[in-house]
Amino acid sequence: MVEAVTLAIVVGAVFAIYLVKRRRSYRDLDAFYDLSEGERFAHRWGYTDTRFEFEDPRTVKVTGSRYPISGYRMPYLVSFLEDTLDISIHPDDMNVEVEDQEVPEPNINGGFLASVQARFKADQYSRDAKERLIHSHGQLSVDEIYRVLYSSSLKRTVDLVFYPEGEDEVRAVIELANEHNVCLVPYGGGTNVSGALACPVEEQRMIVSVDLRRMNRILWIDQENYLACAEAGILGKQLEVELERKGYTSGHDPDSVELSTLGGWIATNASGMKKNRYGNIEEIVLEATLVTPTGEIETKHVTPRNSTGIQPRSFLFGSEGNFGIITKAVIKVHHLPEARKYGSLVFPSFEKGVGFLKALRQTGGLPASIRLGSNKELRFAQALKHEPTFLKGIKEKVQAFFMQKILGFDPMQMVVCTIVMEGSKGEVRQQDKTIFSLAKKHGGMSAGASIGKRGYALTFGIAYIRDFVNELQILGETFETSVPWDKIHQVCQAVQKELDEQAVRHHIPGKPYLQYRVPQTYHTGVCIYFTMGFCAKGLERPDEVFHVIERRLRQVILDNGGSLSHHHGVGKIRQGFLPQVQTENTIHVLRQTKKAMDPNNIFGIRNGVFHAFPED
Repeated sequence: MVEAVTLAIVVGAVFAIYLVKRRRSYRDLDAFYDLSEGERFAHRWGYTDTRFEFEDPRTVKVTGSRYPISGYRMPYLVSFLEDTLDISIHPDDMNVEVEDQEVPEPNINGGFLASVQARFKADQYSRDAKERLIHSHGQLSVDEIYRVLYSSSLKRTVDLVFYPEGEDEVRAVIELANEHNVCLVPYGGGTNVSGALACPVEEQRMIVSVDLRRMNRILWIDQENYLACAEAGILGKQLEVELERKGYTSGHDPDSVELSTLGGWIATNASGMKKNRYGNIEEIVLEATLVTPTGEIETKHVTPRNSTGIQPRSFLFGSEGNFGIITKAVIKVHHLPEARKYGSLVFPSFEKGVGFLKALRQTGGLPASIRLGSNKELRFAQALKHEPTFLKGIKEKVQAFFMQKILGFDPMQMVVCTIVMEGSKGEVRQQDKTIFSLAKKHGGMSAGASIGKRGYALTFGIAYIRDFVNELQILGETFETSVPWDKIHQVCQAVQKELDEQAVRHHIPGKPYLQYRVPQTYHTGVCIYFTMGFCAKGLERPDEVFHVIERRLRQVILDNGGSLSHHHGVGKIRQGFLPQVQTENTIHVLRQTKKAMDPNNIFGIRNGVFHAFPED
């Protein structure tokens, strides 16, 4: 009997070790960021243990160990920036941060504050100036972040930060705000890049930021029906870790997955890198709860699909904090993939790569993620490489000789497509076969799995790089659009032409910078993701110049058949374009809908078409 028990314990221990190893091996496949918690920068992007900094005047390093790019020297980045922007870069050109940001005195509604103090714990609300400033902006770098770090800070900030710990407390704070005529602003991870968290300067009422990150639980997982219900304040990283423990994934993988929340994804109508397999957020979320001043907006029973009139859930996607507070959502979950494989392809030109993507879309053999970058994006990625060993350096020279001299690829025209395939082993084998055989017909050739994996990993470092170049007085930011297949090259060329003209008009030193990629494809077209930047040395009000130029580029995109946004949303920086993309009656109906949910305009953040209320 003792021997049997001992044997059972040993077998159990071995099985447990196997499961741990299996779980670790799965995580190792996607170890693009550290799953541990960390201290976040107050205003910059990301964690304080990670930043780009000079090791010497010609070499940059990344601190910490959180990402694959962390901990090594980058000897090529400075030269790339100098050559591309036609400027000189020196460490002593770094912008100096404002040590003590000015924060306006809080505008306190005494009755509301007294009710909050009587009803909630002391650690659930804060008037601290630092907390208020953090909750008064997102991550729009050449506006909010630039002003907070290097300029005159923000003219208007929230007056109180409130931390609900459950849905009942959300209802309670909305009731109090309605009673005392206080403005509420939902807050998730603070990663928004459309100005949606910026407090309206004209708002005379007390503004309260409702930070949902204490509402971060997975409430249940229905393994029979592949569903899970989670509170809206859960961070993407936490959601994936907890689902993975049960053998599942949501599949939603935006660049901000470490820092953004489920509620934020819904409110901005977000998209993830693996949407080909798992869908965009509107396809992942089956139902969600929106608490408004007049009650909850939701469907009582979650079913795979229904035809019961206008869907209440449609009011949540892209709502941007205008209607109420999203408190929880029911999402689809999937078993962790049995297999994952990375790959990359090199094409002689961006046009050839686009032709391949269009043809691949028609095959049905899509990988989880496939992204095509422009030539400048390829050269930028190469500039982020660490210094190679002697043998690796020789190998790279041989590869370059083969590509350029034997195959005839022009290093100033060639582009790379990075690929993530996942699913069953059979699915991955079929995807691999389809992708690489089709690529040959379009002039492409395999560049190896390591480049594919590295390209995917670099995505999580882009915002850190953005903040680093901003320190160097190089203003840079991203913007995106979706376009039909036949408008891709027209839009890219028109944006480049307009940027060049604007740079001359505004006396930009050196040359402006534009890179772009196609990160998502659809049956009828693609998403194009732009990164634009220029040197701002010597410019008066450089942040204002940047946004004048960015608005012109946005207009050019619209004029050439692109959308106003693909996944960043509207917020405040794009709301002026809405009359070009929505009819007058559409805007009227949307405003009347808000009035029905929020008759006193308690959620007065004024994003999108709601910069004006029916009575305004």
